[in-house]
Amino acid sequence: MLSYVFMKILELRPRSYDRRINRLSGHRTRGIKEQVAAAVRPGGKVLEIGCGTGELASLLVSSGCTVDAFDLSPSMVTAARERIAAEGLEGRLTVHQMGVEAMDTLPGGLYDAVVSTLVFSELAHSERRFALRYAHELLRPDGCLVIADEVVPRSLGRRVLQALFRLPMVAATYLITRSSTHPLRNLAGEVSEAGFVVQKEQRSHGDTFAIVIARRIDKHVAP
Repeated sequence: MLSYVFMKILELRPRSYDRRINRLSGHRTRGIKEQVAAAVRPGGKVLEIGCGTGELASLLVSSGCTVDAFDLSPSMVTAARERIAAEGLEGRLTVHQMGVEAMDTLPGGLYDAVVSTLVFSELAHSERRFALRYAHELLRPDGCLVIADEVVPRSLGRRVLQALFRLPMVAATYLITRSSTHPLRNLAGEVSEAGFVVQKEQRSHGDTFAIVIARRIDKHVAP
């Protein structure tokens, strides 16, 4: 999963983004998005943070969900809207160009699930706190939060290997795009601090990647 620092480079060619990032990751990204989609109850209303080209959103629509999605990148939003037209997703998938800082403009208590893949590692700590705070407010009681992203391994040896492997890729990515990603040290902890009850943290890819599944459980709702 360490190759995801190249995401920012591949975003320069959005129409081939999914195919290229899937190939670069050893054909793992599609599987990860399928896992995220499978964690969401079919038929609900979903918000996707950082939708990219809309691949995950399309999977969610296929399971019967209605999806609102947003991305900061104009080229990604264009590619996602082209997907809507090509796959006949009108009325089931809506894509907006905006960043997480605009989440406070969305209506609260509207969504059954909020999902995100490979976005939180691009955000500053303050941005992650903001996004998680409003994800909590946007969810209905017992709503589901699913975040998949690169994380810092728990063992010292794996952390050293991760740092050594990432260094040249981070440098190359920054030289081309002036941006990069940062593995998250305590994704599950940040989710918990935002008021969610973490139900599952699934680690993979040498402990460098995690899928965190959590719920908004209010006091009057039984867990």
